[in-house]
Amino acid sequence: MTSTSNPTGGAPAAGGRPSESVLTVRELSKTFVGQPALDRVSFDVRPAEVHALVGHNGSGKSTMIKILAGYHQPDDTHGATTIEVAGAPLRSGDAGASRRAGLRFIHQELGLVEDLTVLENLRLGGTWDTGWAARIRWGAERRAARELLERVGLHIHPDAVVSDLSAVQRTQVAVARALQDDEQARVLFFDEPTATLPSSEVDRLFAVIRSTIEQGISVVYVSHRLEELPRIADRITVLRDGRVVGSGDQAEFTRERLVDLIVGDARARPAEAAQTAQRASASAAREERLRFDDVHGGELRGAELAVHAGEIVGMAGLVGSGVHDVIGLLLGTVELEHGSVSVEGQRLARLGPHEMLRRRVAVLPSSRALKSVPTLTVRENLTLPHLAPLWRRGQLQLREERRLARELTERFNVLPRDPERVLATLSGGNQQKVTVAKWLRTEPRVMVLEEPTQGIDVGGKQEILELLRDSARRGLAVLVCSADLEELELVCDRVLVIRRGRIGAELTGAAITRETIAQECYTEADLAHV
Repeated sequence: MTSTSNPTGGAPAAGGRPSESVLTVRELSKTFVGQPALDRVSFDVRPAEVHALVGHNGSGKSTMIKILAGYHQPDDTHGATTIEVAGAPLRSGDAGASRRAGLRFIHQELGLVEDLTVLENLRLGGTWDTGWAARIRWGAERRAARELLERVGLHIHPDAVVSDLSAVQRTQVAVARALQDDEQARVLFFDEPTATLPSSEVDRLFAVIRSTIEQGISVVYVSHRLEELPRIADRITVLRDGRVVGSGDQAEFTRERLVDLIVGDARARPAEAAQTAQRASASAAREERLRFDDVHGGELRGAELAVHAGEIVGMAGLVGSGVHDVIGLLLGTVELEHGSVSVEGQRLARLGPHEMLRRRVAVLPSSRALKSVPTLTVRENLTLPHLAPLWRRGQLQLREERRLARELTERFNVLPRDPERVLATLSGGNQQKVTVAKWLRTEPRVMVLEEPTQGIDVGGKQEILELLRDSARRGLAVLVCSADLEELELVCDRVLVIRRGRIGAELTGAAITRETIAQECYTEADLAHV
């Protein structure tokens, strides 16, 4: 077998003829705020194949998919970039053109409305069969829906409510919706489709994908779960740091080779492992502020962790590992099924925003809209979490509030330094600084952040990380849940890697590198049962 691996491009179609590919991408580049997300990426999909696209967080997978979906425009590369579907050029930056060309996308968030029926979800954004009387012909609609659902192997009544369906059944509904104009569908993209599925349901999903292939529709399968690829993929392309570092038939890739391509050749040395244990013991001597004991909830299955005063602890893990359920548990949006959460040695009887505030635990989820009120001013956002000191004799002391807001904008370098500006008019980095500043004003004992620099430019990112470092030096216990490995490398004293809902590795000091963290995320330990 001849390898088609190409570290600067991608696998050409059979015989090197692009016309034999249903999707052809050549020399695709994209830069955000001076940072390259894609660098001359070439990629192709052949008719009726499953092409796996793999790479760690930040490798460029999502950016490429968003360009193909019409959400982003690629860089102007003076005509070097070409995207073709079935031999015809694809108009960039046009979601309608992408759909008309036959590209369909099943995102990890399926976009279904759980309170509506299957039939209503199938028709969202489309047209109904109304007949000459301008009334919905419910019988005809249900018959058409049944036929469509049966094509993807789903035998349920169209009037079933989506919230009553299993995870795989919901994915099948999303596939059926994508294929309802099947005369146009050519390539179906699955983004991390098994991330939240139990092992018992993965085979059912694979059957859906195979049935799609049998209908002549190609599939691009995006996944972190390398153990799945021999069961479903025909070919594999690996991205790292925005470049294609390997592409070819699935049989050419052992698991070890895939890991090497995804994370690079860096490995933690034995000396570093000993250093890790020594530095971890030093943190244990500090005052413990937050502890998880045998925690089960969401994707977490027996998670054990502790965060101490004056340290920044990072948490990393693949999609579906449970890393982002930590925030949900603390805020009460993910049910604590078993185990306990303790703050400063006291086991919490309940979890949720009010309890976190009472215990002086600041929890900042990734969605900026959940952390601040964009329609309020900077001043109002800064003081909103803790108004009591500004409230006297039944009135809010506006003069004192304005003085405090001016001090906070100067201390945290919020630009422009105008506390009366509406928050939504600030840059993403300055909005995030306002969010961090307002919670630090409450003098928390613990701060837990999810993706704290997501969507922020390089300068803003550095400022946010420095705020966290300064806070830790003042004694704050900080836990950062992030997919940005560079962020964890820059700011953390320890990094916990979570695999299958459990802490699988702990890194400190010189062992905290992007490569080592990624390597631990993909380790074979704890995966034998899959």
